[in-house]
Amino acid sequence: MPTLTRLQLSLLVPLTLIWGLNWPVMKLGVAGYPPLTFRAMSIWLGIPVLAAALVAMKVPFRVARKHWPELLWLAATNMFVWHACIILAVKELSGGRAAILGYTMPVFSAIVGGLFFGNSLNRRSWFGVGAAGVGVGLLLWHELTSLAGKPLYVALALVAAATWALGTQLLRRTTIPVPTLTLSFWMTLLTAFVMTGLGALL
Repeated sequence: MPTLTRLQLSLLVPLTLIWGLNWPVMKLGVAGYPPLTFRAMSIWLGIPVLAAALVAMKVPFRVARKHWPELLWLAATNMFVWHACIILAVKELSGGRAAILGYTMPVFSAIVGGLFFGNSLNRRSWFGVGAAGVGVGLLLWHELTSLAGKPLYVALALVAAATWALGTQLLRRTTIPVPTLTLSFWMTLLTAFVMTGLGALL
């Protein structure tokens, strides 16, 4: 197993804290704003920061027109569905439960990769997938059997995770000849427009 360098460890700790704080912050946000509107606002706030990072790192913004259909597909599977479904789920579920369901993405990614992209899974990998599936099943069972349960929103969180998993597999295999940061910028910008539109309609 590869070991983490000191720099990687120093980045991992704050990144983990930020990820963890993200969920209660989202829960607070959707308490005061419509979920899709709040998601759109937060994405718009992040775009200037992302753009500044591209400028500072001298990463190009341009994506050739012929690659835009693939870019749209990547944005849909990596961001559109994830942001819309998970923020609606956070509105009705506890932040912790939504986080657990949302971050089943690696499990779905392993399954999608094995079934559709020819990735090989060893016995240990399948055991991990099975164990995670049991955990999700227990959460889902609670929602289905509790009178206060929200099975629809559990399903939304799982759809978000599964679609993100597909998007991750597609992103690994993209043929668009630009840096990943460039793709991230355009996918995020497109998502901001989509969330704004959904927020206005719903």
